[in-house]
Amino acid sequence: MAKPTYTDDEMLAGIRAAAAGVDGPLTVAAYDTWRAGHGGASGIGIIRRFGKWHVACERAGLDVVVSTTKKPAFSPEAIVAAVAAYLAEPDSRGTYGGYREWAKGRDGVPSGPTLRNHFPKWDELRARALADDGTR
Repeated sequence: MAKPTYTDDEMLAGIRAAAAGVDGPLTVAAYDTWRAGHGGASGIGIIRRFGKWHVACERAGLDVVVSTTKKPAFSPEAIVAAVAAYLAEPDSRGTYGGYREWAKGRDGVPSGPTLRNHFPKWDELRARALADDGTR
């Protein structure tokens, strides 16, 4: 089954609808929570389309707070190491969705969306983690 394709206008309308029920700036996580009950493009899909979450929010007409002083919490090497640790697990499915589930509730590992921000293509990240780790 093909993934649904959303227009820019549909994505922006979804952002506006989700923001209506949120106090303060709309985060990707808050949007994805809203989307679970209402449908629409994924937060990561919107980021891919517009380049940055705050750009999409601006295009949707929302007030945006952008912090430029925050440094990345995970280096590319740390992200690759976390994926290698996930892949080394005996019950690892080796998928992005499997990684997201594995990372939930674990301290010190990047979330799935953090992976996508640094490495948009799971297959490339997985291959790099396997090459760096050498276990599979």
